[in-house]
Amino acid sequence: MPSINLATITEVNLFSSILVWIHLVAATFWVGGMLFLSLVAVPLLKQDPDPHSAQRGFVNLARRFRTLVWGALSLLVGTGSILLGNVVPFSAPLSSWPPIVITKLTLVLMLVVVSLMHDRIIGPKVRTLKQKVSSELSTGETLLLRLSPLLGRLTLFLGLGVLLAAVIMVRS
Repeated sequence: MPSINLATITEVNLFSSILVWIHLVAATFWVGGMLFLSLVAVPLLKQDPDPHSAQRGFVNLARRFRTLVWGALSLLVGTGSILLGNVVPFSAPLSSWPPIVITKLTLVLMLVVVSLMHDRIIGPKVRTLKQKVSSELSTGETLLLRLSPLLGRLTLFLGLGVLLAAVIMVRS
């Protein structure tokens, strides 16, 4: 019978534990930051008597957060890809993977796509539109201004969905 190298087992467990820890810290920052923006920053800035000042404050806050959140999301995708090998064999066909894994991966993909749209396409358009006088806005532009906050909330709900799927995945 081959001997078991306890040092190797300990190193593998330590590496796996560190990956899980990094993954959890990144998820905490990412979802916690979105909750902070939605539940604390936005309501506080809406109380500002100067809407332009509030908008500048939010844009500055969101830009700083966006840089950090994309870093956290990159860590989540990287560590999650490695940790996924502990859950499913990569050589197995996708159809044999547990439905909760497919659900989580789908939510992550949706989150990345919606976040990219929010940060790279919709956000810059909205910032430009907010410089215009409301009477100059087309119906489509007005609709975009009204729907843009919903896109931010959708990222929050997708993030919470990813977390729920993760909990179900590790508990099943």
